[in-house]
Amino acid sequence: MIGEGMQRIVKNTRGDSLFFVMPGTGSDAHKSAKRLMGMNKIREVLITEGSCGFVVRAGLNIEQQCLSREISRIVGGSSMIATCHYQYRK
Repeated sequence: MIGEGMQRIVKNTRGDSLFFVMPGTGSDAHKSAKRLMGMNKIREVLITEGSCGFVVRAGLNIEQQCLSREISRIVGGSSMIATCHYQYRK
């Protein structure tokens, strides 16, 4: 048993990168999310509460540093890359 309520842990095999994005002060979250979704390399944008404003899912077969800079420019803030992540599933 892995843990209460969990049956397995799955390593990212979809070929995705995750970017944790901190938008600049006063930025419009919905406008930024729409602009991010307009980028060809972006698959999904989640708007969150707390210290991380967005979680952005993009393909692995990209120049991650360039995409991170472009994401930061769009949101007027900063982004961090997580290239290998695990999913906890029930």
